[in-house]
Amino acid sequence: MDQSSVFATENFGNGFDNLFAFNEIFDYRYRYVANSILNAGFLQFDQPVGEKTRIVWGARLEHFDQVVGSMEKNDPRHVYSKKMDVLPGMNLTYKLNNKTNIRVSASQTVIRPEFRELSAFSFYDFDLGATVTGEPNLVRTKVTNADIRYELYPAGGEMFTVGVFYKYFKNPIELFFNQSGAGSSSTFNYLNATEASSYGAELEFRKKLDFNSTLKNFTAHGNVSYIYNRIPGLNRPMQGQSPYLLNLGLQYDLQKHGLSTTLLFNQIGRRIYYVGTASNSGQVISDNYPPVWEAPRAILDFQVSKKIIQGKGELRLNVSDILNQKAKFYHDLNGNKKYDKKEDALAIRRIYGTNISISFAYGF
Repeated sequence: MDQSSVFATENFGNGFDNLFAFNEIFDYRYRYVANSILNAGFLQFDQPVGEKTRIVWGARLEHFDQVVGSMEKNDPRHVYSKKMDVLPGMNLTYKLNNKTNIRVSASQTVIRPEFRELSAFSFYDFDLGATVTGEPNLVRTKVTNADIRYELYPAGGEMFTVGVFYKYFKNPIELFFNQSGAGSSSTFNYLNATEASSYGAELEFRKKLDFNSTLKNFTAHGNVSYIYNRIPGLNRPMQGQSPYLLNLGLQYDLQKHGLSTTLLFNQIGRRIYYVGTASNSGQVISDNYPPVWEAPRAILDFQVSKKIIQGKGELRLNVSDILNQKAKFYHDLNGNKKYDKKEDALAIRRIYGTNISISFAYGF
């Protein structure tokens, strides 16, 4: 067929006498209702202990009630869950002096699966080139967090903190490649890993550069994190977990003229985009098919804003992803933990593009 005539009117119809047709899919799996109700309350205490110590502690009570698929219990789409969680939290601050603190904190949180992750509904992902199907047997992830930090506040608007942290994930949710069918019937499924743990260190700072008259209106800020994360027995991190995070920024302010500009740089370490083959039991036991990794990519953003109309209006220019580097998702065939064009298999390549936007806001 001539490409110029593909979208001609006579090519579309009911599918019997025409080349193309658009029809409704009547399979009951593509129709479902969903409802979730979260009732929560918390109790918190703020207690000074002596002149230098302060403890803020308490707990949050969450009752979560959810139905996905159908309200009828005998309907195969029906997925129902009800869970009560008591989530304690504690933050202890010890004041070394007027500018320095030692902070210790611990808490528990939960991560609940989305509707589409729980429903047996399937949809085609054009980037993956496969069907993604939910898993009705998914359970929520419970996370235990603990960290200790040293905090320094040398001057107004300035800070420096360094700390170490630990996280434990019970039943983390991951996206797995499922090559259970024949030919092109491969699918991706959401499954619970049994557990995972992370520990690492983080440094954060904000510093005015007024020690030099030329740089007096500049402020540098950023944070750097190192994370070691593993799922026991599989010798790999959780899906989506990077080994490092890097965020750096440079801000220029002229308050008397209502002008503010910010340049931001961000990069994350390589992470698993989707996991290899898993068991059919709903628990991860092995990775027989190699995972797809997302290669690191540098992102540079710029923003400038200007107060106008006697300070009531603000004109803002945003330029995101200035570098516009290609996002590469690949099979690490040689196992050297980086993308090699000649040796690794490129699964997906994306170009997000540089986005430029101008906005105006006015406050009455």
